Amino acid sequence: MKEHDIVEEWLQIAYEDYDSAKFLFDNKHPKPLEIICYHCQQSAEKSLKGFLCANDIVVAKTHETGVLCNQCIAINEAFTKFLRTCEELPIYATETRYPIRIEVDQATAERLLQETLEIYKFVSELIKL
Repeated sequence: MKEHDIVEEWLQIAYEDYDSAKFLFDNKHPKPLEIICYHCQQSAEKSLKGFLCANDIVVAKTHETGVLCNQCIAINEAFTKFLRTCEELPIYATETRYPIRIEVDQATAERLLQETLEIYKFVSELIKL
């Protein structure tokens, strides 16, 4: 697979995760807030990995979006605006997938949906596939 194709695939998967989170938020009642936040984390992770791949950085197998965001900041300081969100997201990649649940309120899920979309759009614009 060509590198351009891999970057495009990272972003396609990122959007699919965002779209799934948005669909669940808008259509499922009661809202599965943990799963929505899980998809937000996955979307941000894939967006960041797409950016790193587009910049010839070897993409680590990690859910640590804070670490990935810091790698992006080293390339483009504008990613700093996403660092707080990226540092918050990893808990949703792991903790929500096990029986002992974490508490998520609707306002947090809604905020993460918006911020995840902003990360995706920012990366997409930078890469301009």
